[in-house]
Amino acid sequence: MTLNEIAWSFSNKTYTNQEEFNQEIIDYQKAIYKTDEKWKPNEIVFDFPELQIQYEAWITDASQLLDNETLLGEEDVFDEDNSDEGMFQAEITSHLKADNGENFTALELLFKTHNQQANKELGDHIFFEGTDEDPDIIDGLPLCYIACGS
Repeated sequence: MTLNEIAWSFSNKTYTNQEEFNQEIIDYQKAIYKTDEKWKPNEIVFDFPELQIQYEAWITDASQLLDNETLLGEEDVFDEDNSDEGMFQAEITSHLKADNGENFTALELLFKTHNQQANKELGDHIFFEGTDEDPDIIDGLPLCYIACGS
């Protein structure tokens, strides 16, 4: 798994500044591991100009999806049988583009992944556990599953 040795806890805070986000990751690494030696923000983790990420979240309706997101299994997601107090568990894919048009650094990937999920409920699965090292190619784009744990 890529970035599987990086500790991070997703939250509902949306970040607008990558340097601020990077500092929070550094602080989090030090709090969890007592060091930030494994966090290499400028390391290229995916050498693709675009990719898709997939993750699970609880949403109330399709209005919570961002412009670059789509639901998997859309026809069944909002079925009342799948409702838990008005929330629906959904598999979501997000289409991301590299800022430099070439590749994703660890910082850029985690920054964008965090912000994609910030407006959604993740339940108990808020802890980042990495992503696929060799993503599948779906519709011509790499697809990486974002692993989260509790």
